[in-house]
Amino acid sequence: MGVSRQGWSGAFRLGAKAMTGVLAAGVVLGVGSPQVASAEPAPPAPVRVDAPRVAASEPLRVMPLGDSITRGTGAPSGSSYRKTLAERLRKGGLRINYVGSQRNGVSSDNNHEGHGGWNIGELAAHLDGWLAASRPDVVLLHVGTNNIKEGHSPASIARKLSAMIDQIRAARPEAHIFVAQIVTSRLPREAADARVYNRMIPTLVADKNDARITVVDQSSVGGIDLHDLRHPNEFGYSKMAWNWYQAMAPVLGTSGYTGANPYKMRRAVRCLLRTVTVGGESQQRTECLTWTLRTTTIQVNGVNRRVRAWLTLRETPQTYRVRVNGKLKTRTRTVQRWTGPGDLLNL
Repeated sequence: MGVSRQGWSGAFRLGAKAMTGVLAAGVVLGVGSPQVASAEPAPPAPVRVDAPRVAASEPLRVMPLGDSITRGTGAPSGSSYRKTLAERLRKGGLRINYVGSQRNGVSSDNNHEGHGGWNIGELAAHLDGWLAASRPDVVLLHVGTNNIKEGHSPASIARKLSAMIDQIRAARPEAHIFVAQIVTSRLPREAADARVYNRMIPTLVADKNDARITVVDQSSVGGIDLHDLRHPNEFGYSKMAWNWYQAMAPVLGTSGYTGANPYKMRRAVRCLLRTVTVGGESQQRTECLTWTLRTTTIQVNGVNRRVRAWLTLRETPQTYRVRVNGKLKTRTRTVQRWTGPGDLLNL
């Protein structure tokens, strides 16, 4: 039933070997249980600030800035959210040109400053040069994931983020800065720290009293929206593109229908990295399946609850008994069952 698979393996990581533990990804999740549908982030309040170049013939210069999530690790295209976001902005009536020293992805306009494994301090050390070379009108800032992975406290990460915003503002006084509340890791400790860090971001931005800085909530991207423990898959990146666009549209003056809202989809292909045993050896392979939003029953603190959750059809063996010549025999058959994601930490 619309199920496809592929053997794409060896996904890049943001850094050291991941921790293990009970799954927590910013939504109601459990190891071996389905992912309960996450709510769409609330749309940002309209902002009335004239953007540079919007009405000019020259495209708006947009710098995607961050780590491997900005680069596009976790999806075969390597385009991150960038290609889908550019398409939405173009449909909304805005011409853009991505700028940055890095290039990858399937689009012809694929510049960026996404540096895999880099924390905020490492990015900040090179930032002045990148800003001088690229002269962005818009900066899309998604940073802090590697700081959390490295065990930095949320408060210290927030201070580094604040300093980075000030650094961008000093170099580009008229630029619009869109600051992301970051994607939610599957790892419990990282997810908990990210929630604290993300809660600090609106306050630190508000304290700057700068109408050209906008907070963008990307924290609803997690669980089966991720290819591995931290990096979105293509569907997760489509959610990121939607969230960026919803924040950018009222600021930059775009309008009109730009494509389907991924948060309202009831069926989607998601590709998840899995550890499988082949010939007695553990290997990592990507499993691409069609997931459907269905009503199911799960147990929460011993109480059965009916919820809407993402499930997929998998072929599973089933044993049964049959009488042959007066004797009971055990037989095995293959059946299709609706199942959840299983253990998303076993990578």
